[in-house]
Amino acid sequence: MDRFYAGQGSWNGMHLIPVTSPLPWATMLDYLAVRCTPCLEAVDGGVYRRHGLAEVRFLDGALAVEGESAPVARLFDSACPVSEVRRVLGRDPLLKARLKRLPGVRVPGCWSPFELAVRAILGQQVSVRGAHTLMRRLNERCPAFTPAQVAECDLRSIGLTNSRTATIRALAESGIDFQAEWPEVAGQLLSIRGIGPWTVSYLGMRVGRDPDAFPQSDLGLLHAFGTKDPRELLRASERWRPFRAYAAMLLWMTPQEADSP
Repeated sequence: MDRFYAGQGSWNGMHLIPVTSPLPWATMLDYLAVRCTPCLEAVDGGVYRRHGLAEVRFLDGALAVEGESAPVARLFDSACPVSEVRRVLGRDPLLKARLKRLPGVRVPGCWSPFELAVRAILGQQVSVRGAHTLMRRLNERCPAFTPAQVAECDLRSIGLTNSRTATIRALAESGIDFQAEWPEVAGQLLSIRGIGPWTVSYLGMRVGRDPDAFPQSDLGLLHAFGTKDPRELLRASERWRPFRAYAAMLLWMTPQEADSP
């Protein structure tokens, strides 16, 4: 059974969310820092901020939240079955070494599924920092970042191609309910031109909270695994079930040179 750091409650006006141990807080913040929605989110000084809504710290072994707390547990994967993940992935020599470097690996969620879906589309075939720049430009034009606002935005003005513009506009106009069952959401996403298996698998990890989602065609994963063949990586991933999403995070997060979405 996984040990939780602290019981849920409140302290000094902050809401406390229990967390399974260990929690690689600094690594998670590093991951989120360049993948947040600029102007709406920020990471600074060991604190995650959703501007005007919440601040999250890791204090005395718990997530301490000032403000809205509902999305925080999903965002930081607070109830991750750490011991089960370690048991399954630790059987693989490649991942066992990485688990020692990153014990308690998590699959970060998100504050807004729509924002992350847009970010995933912008991240197709560009670097992490390139996608971050595009998100900043878009957010400057769409301060509220609602689907309606994004649908009406001149997306070409931020440097997008016609095809990428059409994909984001179709997503914004789709009316997808990201709170629905993930297979239904995934099917709706795949029906949008320009959204393929990689994007859906990545969102399955962070939005659908599918612990076995695995984007095997990702260049960062292929590089970290040491192959150029997605089929070889997919075959290898069979031994990581049912926690392939956690294996993906290990492969992305531990090799410093590997780029990740």
